[in-house]
Amino acid sequence: MKREYWINVKHVDNRLVIFLNGETIWDSGIVHGDPQMDEMIEITNELQEHPEYASELIFEGFNDSYDSKGVDDQLNPWHFQYRIFSRVYDDKGILLKETDLIRPYNEKHLSNPNIKAIDNSYQLILKDDDYKVISNSLVQHFYE
Repeated sequence: MKREYWINVKHVDNRLVIFLNGETIWDSGIVHGDPQMDEMIEITNELQEHPEYASELIFEGFNDSYDSKGVDDQLNPWHFQYRIFSRVYDDKGILLKETDLIRPYNEKHLSNPNIKAIDNSYQLILKDDDYKVISNSLVQHFYE
């Protein structure tokens, strides 16, 4: 059997940067209009570099000063959707199961421009040959 770990990003409105153990593993760049995506980011190798330690997975979402009318004091929308999951394959490469490590994140709000909209952090640890989320911190910034 083979186990893989993945992040699936479905929506980014503004910018999403994903870090694993201090390294940037994905950066959407600045995106507007809340496009639907289907980005698959494999994190198996990065998790396995130091299996004896907890790994920290961070999602930073930014809301820049863009708005459709060019007015800086208006509220801006932001939307971030991601899922962290594992896949188990048999020896022939057939997918046996897919399991979420966290409840999939899918939040859409308005906030002031030029802020960090989300700062979500997850601590993962290897236990019984599988990674488990042992703690998390979810920070979201809305309008003031």
